[in-house]
Amino acid sequence: MNQQTKRSRFSQFSPLAAILVVVLTLPRAVQASGDVYLLYRQWQPYDWPNEGPSANEVSRSQRGMGWHHQDDTGGFAVDYDYQPLGIGTGKPAHNGHLHRFMVGGHWQNRLYRVEARAGFAGTSNMFKYQDVHGDVINGRVAMFRNLGEDSPLSLGFGGDHRFGSFQWIPRARWERGTDIGHWLVDLPVMLRWQSPGRRFELTLERRGDRWATLDQARQVESALYLREWRTELKYRISMGEGAWPTVVLGLGVSVDTRVRYRDLATGTRDQRLGDALLGSVRFGW
Repeated sequence: MNQQTKRSRFSQFSPLAAILVVVLTLPRAVQASGDVYLLYRQWQPYDWPNEGPSANEVSRSQRGMGWHHQDDTGGFAVDYDYQPLGIGTGKPAHNGHLHRFMVGGHWQNRLYRVEARAGFAGTSNMFKYQDVHGDVINGRVAMFRNLGEDSPLSLGFGGDHRFGSFQWIPRARWERGTDIGHWLVDLPVMLRWQSPGRRFELTLERRGDRWATLDQARQVESALYLREWRTELKYRISMGEGAWPTVVLGLGVSVDTRVRYRDLATGTRDQRLGDALLGSVRFGW
């Protein structure tokens, strides 16, 4: 594909990238119906499987920002995050700087619920040089149907990269509020409990996604898959009264973290990184 064609494809992505800028500059009166946030998350270094004295730890962190809106009929979100993933072993066909921009939400209509997100995910050199390929387009979707008007249980299916390559899996969703909090069970991908007043939140969730990648010479087009089981306890230390933002602290662990990517010397690698503690802080307005 020549450079002119690649620039033409990339130019089609620019309008979506502008959405986040527009949202973050909205007047406070408009933002009041939603939540503008900033996020930072840090993982304990992963122990790379010992392959000799040259094997290094794998560092990982995440910076995020976005806007979420919620009402009685559903919600809408614009999210951007950047994850540096430092793999210093071998010859990875990527630079480890993972960017992701997603737009989507969820909508409820009587017995039916639809969840959908779409956007772009790739390494920094891909966007810097406007040298993109098809794997940069990313998304996930799920559809549910309630078993009855008053039933907390709904059944459906979803498609995403949580378990590696994109695949469709059956889903069962149960949601109910009780005196001790709000419960959400979305099998096989998530369990969540929120305390009354949303001061505490405990989540166990399957996370996974794909990023389009280019090697340093921008000759090898491939993709990186990162997936894990993540459990995290969050505590809201500030409720955002007056001019102060809401502040949420999180502490958790990533379990069975795996990464799959192309190595220039050895080919495709599907490596288990293991388990790691993580901490996070989120500011919302």
